[in-house]
Amino acid sequence: MDLLLYPLLPALILGYAVLQLLLRILPSRIHASTKSQSQELVKEAKVQQQAILQDKKNQAEEEIELLNEELETELLELNERIQTGEAALQERELLVQEYDETVAKKEAISEHASSQVDQLRVQYESLLKTHEDSKAQLISGLESASKLDAKTAVKSIKTTLTDQRQLEAQKILKTLNEEIGSNSKKLANRVLERTLARYSPDFAWPKNTNLVEIEDQDRLLKFAESGSDLFEELKQISEIDIQVVGLDDNRHYPMIKVAGGFGINREAARLTLMEISKKDQASWKNPMSIWKIHLDKLEREAMDLGKRAVNDLRLQGIHPEVQRLIGALNWRTSYRQNQWYHTVEVAVLAGILAAELGVDPDAAKRVGLLHDIGKAIDYRIDGSHAVISGDYADRYGESRLICDTVMSHHADLIVESPLAFVLRAADTLSGARPGARVNLEEGYQIRLSAIAEAVKSFPGVNDLAIMNGGREVHVGVSHHRVSDAQIKELTEAIARKIETDVAFPGQIKVLVTRSYEAVTVA
Repeated sequence: MDLLLYPLLPALILGYAVLQLLLRILPSRIHASTKSQSQELVKEAKVQQQAILQDKKNQAEEEIELLNEELETELLELNERIQTGEAALQERELLVQEYDETVAKKEAISEHASSQVDQLRVQYESLLKTHEDSKAQLISGLESASKLDAKTAVKSIKTTLTDQRQLEAQKILKTLNEEIGSNSKKLANRVLERTLARYSPDFAWPKNTNLVEIEDQDRLLKFAESGSDLFEELKQISEIDIQVVGLDDNRHYPMIKVAGGFGINREAARLTLMEISKKDQASWKNPMSIWKIHLDKLEREAMDLGKRAVNDLRLQGIHPEVQRLIGALNWRTSYRQNQWYHTVEVAVLAGILAAELGVDPDAAKRVGLLHDIGKAIDYRIDGSHAVISGDYADRYGESRLICDTVMSHHADLIVESPLAFVLRAADTLSGARPGARVNLEEGYQIRLSAIAEAVKSFPGVNDLAIMNGGREVHVGVSHHRVSDAQIKELTEAIARKIETDVAFPGQIKVLVTRSYEAVTVA
């Protein structure tokens, strides 16, 4: 091993020496290189610093130039505003000077006017005193001349002027009332024309009869003689009156007459008598079963008629009992007018009138259908059929408005509403149109005489004309006994007198005219 190392020893020593040499030389070389690099970096940094400083300086100079330019612009604008303000200030100073001059002039004028007012006040007081003295002298002279004191004269003049103004106002009111009445009449006529044009009934009204005719007079006499018990029994069960008429008048065909009571009961009794009279004498007794059959049939027919009326009018909520009463009106007449057809016609007309006038058509048809149901039962209840109708409508659930309107259609209750006027107009149209009702001549003359007697009972009546079948009364009064202010009260009094003393269907219009005539001979 030692022998192997000896040849390598000089190489090792040489390598070690080289290593030592490198260790001494390399640090100094590295240091020198590092120092040189540092110096270059510092030099380069200084160059960059100079460049940055130069850039900042250039930017600062540019900003300073911009600021200088903006400052110069603002200074110029400020100078312009100052110059403008100075000019405006000068103008205002001129205006103030002018205003001061104007105020001074007005103060001078005011002082002059004030002095003139003082002078005029003195003159006015002097003239007022003179006027008062003259007025006192004039009043004293008038009092001595007229022998009246001033207060009495002033009162008389005031009264005269007041009367003149009242007379003028009455003339104006009369003219306005005439114009309103004329316009209202024209409008009403147009509405009625449209209503009648829209209403065209297509039915022939039946004529009810209350007579039982038996052509065989001997059979009738035998039937009447042996049928007294039959008549009494029918009277009791149907609550009507039965009598033989014509026996004492030498008529060719005496007849049996049924009257009064409930219409359905009366018709059932008439049909019973007709049926029994055609049978053998053995069948003339015990009419109860026959009467009951006819009564049940008529009751069903009445109910059907009531339902038919309600359905045709498209109404809702009518109580069945009210419908029965409506149907029962088919066997009730007023001046020979069938009341079921009249009731349906009034309802239809009321609906049309209400549509023309802007009133609720359903409410109008309802009051028209209910307005005469009291006629079906007024034979056993005292009072007006209108009040009975309203009471029964209220009993079976109708509203207060409907009931009050029904009661008002013959003025038993005063209701001045559009619905009430529509009902009255429809009722009058149905009852007063030509051919609707038949008035017996005797009853007609009695009614006209009663109207004339009621009107002539008032003082001052000079002339009287009863027109339109007794539905209009034109009264002429003396201007000496009745003044213009009394005409309205007199008209109302005449109407109330007619309502109290005369029995009439529908309504009667009372027109009072006061005529003044002046005659002078030249």
